[in-house]
Amino acid sequence: MVRRRETSKKRAPFGVPQEVILLSGRDVWPYTFIADDSSGGCGKVAMPADAAIEDVQAAVFTRLADLTRTFHGVEIGIVWSPLTPDSWVGRVDSLTTDVGPPP
Repeated sequence: MVRRRETSKKRAPFGVPQEVILLSGRDVWPYTFIADDSSGGCGKVAMPADAAIEDVQAAVFTRLADLTRTFHGVEIGIVWSPLTPDSWVGRVDSLTTDVGPPP
């Protein structure tokens, strides 16, 4: 009898993001996120210092949305607000993607 090799699911390296802190920088914009399981992570967006903040925020959103979709199967949205003159905080909400049948 042939047996199927047992595979174990890998745990996601972080929970679903809840909050993001974005700092302005020179050619690199660092960000940190905090997840719902008290984990988190950080990253950098390589963009010039004079880049539009909306473009930088969109780049951060794209990265976090892709990771959250891949590891948790959840779609997210981020609402940004200024924290200080050179930093922003983003509140992350999970979005439902289940839509009922068309009428």
